[in-house]
Amino acid sequence: MLKNQSIFSKVMTMVFLLLIPLLLLYAYSNQVSMKVVEKEIENSNVNRLSFFLSQMDSVADQLSKVAFTLGREPEAVKFQSIHMSYSYDLFDTIKIKQTLQEKINLQSASYGWTNEMTLFSPVALQMVSTNPSQRYDMDYFRRNMSMDWSYRAKQTDYGVQNYFFRYSSDPSVMFDGIEHVNIIIEVAFAAHNIEVMLDKFKEGSIGEPFCFHPSFEPIMNSSADNGLVQSMNALLKGKDLGKSGSEVIELNGTSYLLSYAKSATLGWYLVDAVPLEHVLAPITTSRNLFYVTLSMLLAIGIIIAYLLYKNVQVPIGRLIGGVNKLKRGDFSERLAKPSSKEFSILFNHFNHMADQIQDLIEKVLQEKIQVRDATLKQLQSQINPHFLYNCLAFIQSMAQLENKQAIVAMTQHLGKYYRYTTRTMQRETTLGGELDLIRNYLEIQKLQTRRLCYEIEIPMIMLEAKLPRLLLQPLVENAIVHGIECKPGMGEIRITGYETEREHVIVVEDSGAGMSAEGMKELEAKLACEPAEPGGSSGSGCGMWNVHQRLKHHYGGRSGLRISASERGGLRVMMVMEKRLLISEAEVG
Repeated sequence: MLKNQSIFSKVMTMVFLLLIPLLLLYAYSNQVSMKVVEKEIENSNVNRLSFFLSQMDSVADQLSKVAFTLGREPEAVKFQSIHMSYSYDLFDTIKIKQTLQEKINLQSASYGWTNEMTLFSPVALQMVSTNPSQRYDMDYFRRNMSMDWSYRAKQTDYGVQNYFFRYSSDPSVMFDGIEHVNIIIEVAFAAHNIEVMLDKFKEGSIGEPFCFHPSFEPIMNSSADNGLVQSMNALLKGKDLGKSGSEVIELNGTSYLLSYAKSATLGWYLVDAVPLEHVLAPITTSRNLFYVTLSMLLAIGIIIAYLLYKNVQVPIGRLIGGVNKLKRGDFSERLAKPSSKEFSILFNHFNHMADQIQDLIEKVLQEKIQVRDATLKQLQSQINPHFLYNCLAFIQSMAQLENKQAIVAMTQHLGKYYRYTTRTMQRETTLGGELDLIRNYLEIQKLQTRRLCYEIEIPMIMLEAKLPRLLLQPLVENAIVHGIECKPGMGEIRITGYETEREHVIVVEDSGAGMSAEGMKELEAKLACEPAEPGGSSGSGCGMWNVHQRLKHHYGGRSGLRISASERGGLRVMMVMEKRLLISEAEVG
C-alpha cells in the first residue's frame, strides 16, 4: 500500500503512526492528574479558609473577653458604685472616669482591629467610651443588647459603617431594695477589619474571598468583583450549608470551585471562589508536557519533509522564478549552483541561455543610446546657431549704443556657456557644474529680454551629485521660450532641489503662460512613448522627451520627468533621479 504513495505521503503516515502511543499516554496521565488536582485543591482551599477563620475568631474572642476584664478593674468597680456611694465628690468621680477612660483606650489600642469599647452604668447614668460622640441610654441597650455577636450599621464620623457588637452585663447590685443591672459593657469592631483581612487572604491567590450571611449583605475585599460576589451571594442564600464544604458552580459561563467554612464565633461563612481553569493548572502542565513531546515528533517529521522540499521543491521554484524574471525583462537573473547534482546541469543551461539573451539586449540598448545621443547632438546643432545669432545681434546692438558693460557681460557669459557645451567628450558632470551653465544661460536671457528674474535654491549636499550633461538646460529653455516669452510682463523662473532616502529631485517652475490640463496630458503621453524616429518629435516636447528618456535609461526605476501646474501660474517640471546608476553613459561611450 505504501509503495504506491509519494514520499510526502509516506512521511506523514509515519508521523501519525508515532502519535498514536503518545495520545494513549496523554489520555491516561490526564485522567490521573485530574483526580489528584481536584482533591488537593479542595483540601487546600478548605484548610486555608479554616486557618483564616481561626485567626478572625481568635481576635473576636479576645475582644469578647475584654468585657470580663474591664468589669473586674478597680476603677470599673468604683465607677459602678458612684451613684450609690456618698463618699465620692465631683473631683473623685472625674478622676475615676478619667482613669477608666485611659485603661479602656489602652485596651482598645492593644488590638490591631479598629474597635470601640463602652462602659455604661444604668443606675448612675454614667458612660465611659472610646467613642465620645456616641450617646447611650437604656432604650439603646434594650433595642440592641445581645450576648452573642450581632451585626448592624451605625453612624460614625466617617458616615454610616457596619459593625459587629457584643454586650455583657452584671445584674447583681441592689439599690433602694431593687435589683439593678450594675454595668453594661459594649464591645464593637468595624466590618472594615474583616475587609482588610480578606485583602491579605486574597494576596497571592486567584480566588474571590468574601464573608456570607443569609440575612446581610456580603463583606467583600477592597478589590472584589462586585457583580460576581453578588451573584454568588444570591446563589448561596438558597442553599443549606453545613460547617464547611466545597462544590462546583457555574456563573456567566465560567465554572468555579466554591469552598466555604463557618465561623463558630461570628456565625458568618467565609467563602472563596476559584476559577476552575486556574484550579486545573497542574493538568495544564501535564497537557503542555504532552504538547512538547508531540511537537518534538512533529519537528522530526517537518525536518524530513523540509529536506525533501529543499532538495526538490526549492530548485524547481528557483528555476520557475528565474524564467518569470526573464519574462518580465530582468535578464541579469542567474541561478546559483544547487546542492543537488540532479539540478546542476539544468541550472547551467539556464544561466548560459540568460547570458546570451542579456548580451543581445545590451547590444540593442547601446544602439538605442547612441541613436539618442545623435538626436541630442542634432538638436543642439539646430538650436545653438540660432541662440548664437541672437547673442551676436545683441552684442552688435550694444556696440552701436556704446554700452561696454553689457557687451562685456554678454561675452563673458556666452564664452562660459559655449566652453561648457562644446565639451562633447565629457558625458557626465556634477550638479554644481550644470547649475553654473544654467546661471550663464539665464544671465544671457536677462540681458536680452530685460524682463526675466530667477532664483536657484539647491542644498549644498546635492551639488557634488553626478548626472549626465545638459539635463537641466532644455527644461529652463522650454520655460523661457514656451512660458515667459508667451506672457507679457516680468517672468520668474525658480529652480529648487531636495533629496530623499532614495531619490534626488530638482524642480523647475516658471510664471509663464502655463498649459491646460489637456495639454499636460498630451505632453505626458509624448514623454511616455518612444517614437520610431528619434527626431520625429518637435515643439516644446522634443527637448523634454529627450531629457525624460535619458533619465529613465540612466537611473532606471521611477526616474523621469513629472509635469504639473505651478502655483506661480506657469508650468512645474520635476526631474526625479533615483540613487542607483543602472547604466553609465560613460561606459556606453
